[in-house]
Amino acid sequence: MEEYLSISPAFQKRLRLQGETRYKANRILFFRMVGPLMQARLSKYVDLSKVPRVFLHGNPHIDNYVRTFRGSALLDFDRSRMGPWCWDMIRLLSSLSIWSKKDKGFLERETIDAFIEGYFTHFLNPEIPFKQLRLLKDVKPQKWQTNSREYLDAGKKGSRRMRQYPLDKRNPKTQAILKSYLQSRNELTLLDEYYVDEVGSTPGTLGKRHFIFALMPKNPDSLKDAIVLDIKEVYAEKDTRFFQNVWPHHGQRMIAASRIYADGVEQRLGYATVEGQQYWGRQVPSFAEKVEKFLDEDEQTDAAYSIGSQLGKGHRRSLVTAADVKAVEVDFTQNFDAYLKISHMFTNEVRLAYDFMIAKQRLYKAFLG
Repeated sequence: MEEYLSISPAFQKRLRLQGETRYKANRILFFRMVGPLMQARLSKYVDLSKVPRVFLHGNPHIDNYVRTFRGSALLDFDRSRMGPWCWDMIRLLSSLSIWSKKDKGFLERETIDAFIEGYFTHFLNPEIPFKQLRLLKDVKPQKWQTNSREYLDAGKKGSRRMRQYPLDKRNPKTQAILKSYLQSRNELTLLDEYYVDEVGSTPGTLGKRHFIFALMPKNPDSLKDAIVLDIKEVYAEKDTRFFQNVWPHHGQRMIAASRIYADGVEQRLGYATVEGQQYWGRQVPSFAEKVEKFLDEDEQTDAAYSIGSQLGKGHRRSLVTAADVKAVEVDFTQNFDAYLKISHMFTNEVRLAYDFMIAKQRLYKAFLG
């Protein structure tokens, strides 16, 4: 792990921006970026040919949990695809441990039991709404988050990034991306009522470009709100024997995952293809809050139940036959403890690999003087 990230330009850039003094925050960044490496190593410890397959969230960790006006949910479906159900569980529990206020150890049994209860209850009863994270329940929007006009005027987050890297609104490629996206939604008539006021292209966490559009009503007296769209290049991991994409377009894959796991939380989902590049798009919420603190044991337990309930519901909704449902239920019951040990091991490996990488970098800097 540490050798891969020591030469990763994306990781090193983020590390420089955050600074070495933010030890625990940088370790979380490390955890986020080694997800594909952890997934690739899973087959060394589990015979994945015997693990039932579901439509995975793919990357269930705390930093992907968001609260908006439309509810709270685990979002970010870049790595969603078909695969063994246990991957989501292993990744989530490792994330909860990495996000702990404690620097050592794994999860308390109470937290693990909360995950089991949340996952199993909503897997068996997918009609029940999944529980939302208590930590974000009482967060109130600030004035600039009340609507998209205020959001744009405040110049924060997405709107600031859009203005850092502005594009010509008349650029043919930019126009083609927007029109292809709107066409996927049967919403081309939106441009009869709105015009593109601003557009910018910004780099994303995984190195993919985001095209951010600010649309304003053509009627200056209209009471309609502005619309901010984020249309980004899709992230697509290579198919393996056990993890595969079955959708013709990666944007369709991400839309399907959003509807299964967080139906209604994301707005204006669509996709596009321009010059052979695939895109996925959504409307940017003016109010979007994430967890900004390390978790104590009670908060870990609540997160384990809440996100576990969302994963259990999503896994069940992705299955077609009663035999598929029974297979996951049996495998969960018989092999949960084995998967738990792997999550524990991966967590320890992340901590050790990160410490080893930082120690080597400091020694190298000292050697250079």
